Amino acid sequence: MSIYYGVLEGKVDVFKREDNDDTPHLQIRVIDGNNQAWRIPVNVLSADQSFLIFHRADPLQSHPVLGGLSSLSPGFTSLPVNDRSVSNALDFFRSPLFDWPTGIEAPPTGPGENDDLQDTLVTYLNNLKSQNGDLFVFGAKFPEPGQSPNPRTIDREFGTVQGLHDVHMNQGNPPGPHQEDNGVFQDGGLILRFPNRYVGLFLRFQSQWLPTNDTNGNRLPSAAPIPPGGLPGPVPGTVSNPEIYIERALVNPTGNDIGREAVVIGNTTSSAVNLSNWSLVDRNGNVESISGILHAGESRIIVLSGDSVQLGNRGGTIRLKDASGNQVHAVTYSREDAQKEGRYLRFNN
Repeated sequence: MSIYYGVLEGKVDVFKREDNDDTPHLQIRVIDGNNQAWRIPVNVLSADQSFLIFHRADPLQSHPVLGGLSSLSPGFTSLPVNDRSVSNALDFFRSPLFDWPTGIEAPPTGPGENDDLQDTLVTYLNNLKSQNGDLFVFGAKFPEPGQSPNPRTIDREFGTVQGLHDVHMNQGNPPGPHQEDNGVFQDGGLILRFPNRYVGLFLRFQSQWLPTNDTNGNRLPSAAPIPPGGLPGPVPGTVSNPEIYIERALVNPTGNDIGREAVVIGNTTSSAVNLSNWSLVDRNGNVESISGILHAGESRIIVLSGDSVQLGNRGGTIRLKDASGNQVHAVTYSREDAQKEGRYLRFNN
């Protein structure tokens, strides 16, 4: 099931900590360009009392979603399922925004200053407000169309009747009440636009496992937890520490791109890997099959045919899948990255 997903652009107004609730949130009031107030409840503790995993991308760069932020209309922009892409929606798995090893198990409350998740978020929001920056919130709108407002005490305090929640990863939930929130390209998050940089603040629950399928974001049979620090789970080498990975790409060759674009794949293991029936996938879902043997420690240049996968110069993603169709690695690049004609882009892994 898909949530009523979209992105809100506005200015940070006020916020309020919740330190004593069973499921506390950092409550943020945002004023949009139409002078409408929105409440943004950001989860800071799981219902099972486990700490959330916090990822900070400071600065956030080389991601195609940044290019579309300036063209958003004031207020909330709905993103129906068929309209979501790497350029306007978030997907931590298929369109990486951070390196998995950066994950921190963050307590919601601490005895001192700057020692908990809410302290960190508030520090960034205060800095954004003082610099008159813009906040972009990705999540699920409430109330949904046709639903009546259900105001809470904090809404009466904030003067709000609408908002965005699910400002966290929204895939890989286990079977149960939250599985219906799973989806593809509907992860939540906060992107802060400062005068001199973008910052991404992203959260996930420890109960959310990867990899997930491309249909509804449910766990695949090989799914495993990604604990703090991004160390591999029970299935080694997938998601957080890929054994076979995308090392570089020639996105913008000199001259005509067709038949000259290339992707470099690397093997971190001491054994040869058979790439038969493996594939590369671009931002539009085009698939190009690859084959051959990738020897131990080898890097190989795969020149794209131009008949399927294409590395657009407006930014995009490259995904590597194994013979079973499971995603092994994914990388992103921006429009600015793609302007470097005749140079291979090197990706962090």
